[in-house]
Amino acid sequence: MTLSTCQAAIFDLDGTLVHSEPAWEEAKRRVLHAIGISVPQSTYDAFVGRGLRGFLGHVLGPDLTEARRTELANRIGAEADILLPILRQPVPGAAQSVSRLAGLGLQIAVCSSSPRRHINAALDQLGIAPLVKVIVSGADLPRGKPDPLPYLEVLRHLRLDPDKAFAVEDALPGAQSAHAAGLAVIGIGPVAMTPAFLPLSRFRVSNFQAFDKLFPTN
Repeated sequence: MTLSTCQAAIFDLDGTLVHSEPAWEEAKRRVLHAIGISVPQSTYDAFVGRGLRGFLGHVLGPDLTEARRTELANRIGAEADILLPILRQPVPGAAQSVSRLAGLGLQIAVCSSSPRRHINAALDQLGIAPLVKVIVSGADLPRGKPDPLPYLEVLRHLRLDPDKAFAVEDALPGAQSAHAAGLAVIGIGPVAMTPAFLPLSRFRVSNFQAFDKLFPTN
């Protein structure tokens, strides 16, 4: 597979297109504090790029019921509704790079662990919502990243084989998910430049300016 043969670009959202993790971390912290639970920073860091189901299961253990998990996830989501419009910021160059790929004829998709309403709000903020053909939210699926299911769902909606698309990810769980789904991964951002990303990514770039150089127009 080469990038020139790809028909679709699949982007992660949080950390890749927008900086929103501070809002999600604070939302989790507030809800856990309200129920008398404190967790170390390392736990929040370990679940960057992953869904609320896995986070709550890890924090609250095997006795967590599905009803309680859903209740707490909804409470965290409600806190995020308040915090995201204040704290969410576009990643520099992200919207322009997505628009550029769409202009080159690639289908654009988003595969995120965030609830769909938060994905839609972020895409509206970036001004690229009309360019996105497929959105898959891990919150709607029984398994989220790092499981391959979210990316397999994107491919199913796009009606493409894995060798006809690539994923753009900033966090290890997302890269693991895309890699396991058979996709070439372009790692972007600080974490992508660490050794842990090497076995998962076809290319690694520090920012969208470097990302654009992977797709020359001449």
